[in-house]
Amino acid sequence: MTGRVHSRTFGLALSWAMLAACTGSSTPRPAVEAPDTIFTGTFITLDPSRLRVEALAVRGGRIVAAGSRAEVERLAGAGTQTVAIPGVAVPGWADAHVHDADTRGQIVPGEPINLRGMTKPRILEGIAALARAATPGETISGEGWDEGFFDPPVFPTAADLDAVSGDHPVVLSRIDGHSSWVNSLVLTQSAIARATADPAGGRILRNAAGDPTGILVDRAQGLIVRAEGDRKGGGAGDAADRARTTLRQYARLGYTSVHLAGVDLGTIAAYGQLLPEGLPVRVYAMARGEAAVREYLAKSPEPALGDGQLAVRSFKFLIDGALGSRGALLAEPYADAPREHGLSMMTDAELEAIVRDARAKGFQLNVHAIGDKAVARVLDAFERGGVTAADRFRIEHASMVAPADIARFARLGVIASMQPVFLGEYSRWAEDRLGTARMRSVLPVHDLLAAGAVVACGTDYGASDSGDPIRTLSALVAGRSADGTPGGAWYVPQRVDVDAALRCMSTAPAFAAFQEHDLGALTVGRYADFTVLSADPYEVAPDELKSLAARMTVMAGRVTYDAGGPAVARN
Repeated sequence: MTGRVHSRTFGLALSWAMLAACTGSSTPRPAVEAPDTIFTGTFITLDPSRLRVEALAVRGGRIVAAGSRAEVERLAGAGTQTVAIPGVAVPGWADAHVHDADTRGQIVPGEPINLRGMTKPRILEGIAALARAATPGETISGEGWDEGFFDPPVFPTAADLDAVSGDHPVVLSRIDGHSSWVNSLVLTQSAIARATADPAGGRILRNAAGDPTGILVDRAQGLIVRAEGDRKGGGAGDAADRARTTLRQYARLGYTSVHLAGVDLGTIAAYGQLLPEGLPVRVYAMARGEAAVREYLAKSPEPALGDGQLAVRSFKFLIDGALGSRGALLAEPYADAPREHGLSMMTDAELEAIVRDARAKGFQLNVHAIGDKAVARVLDAFERGGVTAADRFRIEHASMVAPADIARFARLGVIASMQPVFLGEYSRWAEDRLGTARMRSVLPVHDLLAAGAVVACGTDYGASDSGDPIRTLSALVAGRSADGTPGGAWYVPQRVDVDAALRCMSTAPAFAAFQEHDLGALTVGRYADFTVLSADPYEVAPDELKSLAARMTVMAGRVTYDAGGPAVARN
């Protein structure tokens, strides 16, 4: 049995018809000048008029011809370079929601403070070792813990850390970044006690006596007072180096574009600093923070800096927290915390004001909403604000969508920016959070596509199990989590075929970034952005898609990663 199936999704989805109308012909055209490069091999174009070609001719970073090898090679000149690709190419993969790493440990596996997939005893053992090696009073920081790997799978406490941390403050961020586990020393230094009130949009978890347990959710994390010198920021050169390292790693994973979900002015400047040398991956930056939003509202969107390498034309806001931290805003209480509905980060009036301001200045608005009530509130605000499909406003995550709201995405032209790799995390604990009946509303990828909505997929790394696009493909088609195990039965109806998955990973993100005329398919006139895989995904059994590997990444006709070079471990 192979993975080749006819799409049961696209026949229903108006969204793909709309996106397909933007694709151009792949037929070779006479070139005024000979191409710089001709790539030969097997290319899956996602162009309905010609789904596969044997060669692409590229000049100035764009495709000038696509067709059979014989007809394309006739265009070659004396200076044309020919490159045989080491596998099967698909239109360049884009991560529609990922984060700029503030430490290399988020991108390069193996860093000592990377807590992903660890049991609580293993974490405590590691903290004890770090405490013995650290200088007196030095803060120990970590990230990526998930109580789904604990036995029992419940939130840890400050007392757990107190037993191993000595005189060191310890701050450990949960995998979603929406809660922190701290020891008692941090609580004391930060004056977080029984009398401390929960901040707006945040929660201090407490025991039966009302004392803080050591878990701070969402904006309660802002109460942490860090020791002087902790997490010192580097200069502009350091920021540019981190940005370069981050993008090179994403290129090795097969990405040609990333949508950075929430960056400040300094980070945007760091990417801008790299434009003269050429970015290895295109960056679609969502500006976040009062200073960034204020500055960009005072000027105009920047949709194509560095010949399309960097775009700043959207804002990122949060309306709720995360499901794992019980900060996602739900219509009904959490099943495992009946007094809790989640947290609200914005009022309706605040959201409607930014909708008006963004539309008036031509900026896209991307709103983080995970819980079903949060999603409904964002859709309501968009509808009241007169948002249309032309605005291409997005809901980031849309992890829970009430059945009544599925069709509203298509009707309002709102893009669902979703992360199928959440399948693994949600399989660990979401049924405890929500109960069996509500699981039908979790990650409704197929339902949204069938309703005609545009679904652009990403990973939310480093706030997820993996930033690897192969894991996204496997989750979409086979329903397998990042570690390759089958996800919950609740997700089975939401699986899609390979064709739908590839479009969610390239065509839809291009549309979600207003880049559909330049990216998302391999046709004449578009940039030569493609990802070369070790095998044809249409010919691989769904359960074996996880074994695919990126062999080469090409952006604007420039090879940004070649597997013939140093190997890269998956994150």
